[in-house]
Amino acid sequence: MTLIPRFSSVRPRWIPAVLVALSLLVAAPMGARAADLPNEPAAFIQAVASHAIDNILTPDISQKERIGRFETLLDEAFDLEAVGRFVVGRAWRTASEEERTEFLRLFKEFNVYNWGSRFDEYGGQQLHVRNVVPDGDKGHFIETEIGAKEGNPFVVTWRVRQRAGGLRIVDLSVEGIWMSQTWRSEYASVLKKEGTVAGLNAVLEQRLEDIRAKTTL
Repeated sequence: MTLIPRFSSVRPRWIPAVLVALSLLVAAPMGARAADLPNEPAAFIQAVASHAIDNILTPDISQKERIGRFETLLDEAFDLEAVGRFVVGRAWRTASEEERTEFLRLFKEFNVYNWGSRFDEYGGQQLHVRNVVPDGDKGHFIETEIGAKEGNPFVVTWRVRQRAGGLRIVDLSVEGIWMSQTWRSEYASVLKKEGTVAGLNAVLEQRLEDIRAKTTL
């Protein structure tokens, strides 16, 4: 059975930066809602970042709790439906509402376990906002650097869009590689073989079961 890769375009030495970036997507203060975060792009990312280390990447919580926090908070900062529509591509239009809902559930859970189980690879990197560039009327690209005190930082660019509940992150790139484009390419290869979103869901469900089985909670 075809398996969906783990963001295979990211080089191994970039993994810590990706882990930090993904944790920053969802590391709002425990109990805070996305609407409580700043609505100015640079302040939004910096406010989220200021809580990332204590809430997601702290070493003194269990793997189960870390993954649970990651899953619980994901919806607060990420426009998951917009990302899901994009990565599925044209097949989204012909999928039933039930297939779309199931895909979004599997898509979230797959990435929660895929990345949440790897946060122990974090090595003390920090985030600094470098620049903010408008993206149409309701969006921005936020260019940041993620790195330790010594060594060259990685450039991570966040794409955020204004939604009814505040800013939401719809994509991120590490050193020029956009995550949504990578997912779309990988899922397109599965859709080409399986033919439908239902087939994609079946593959994703199997891949999720494999990751769960290998994750120590």
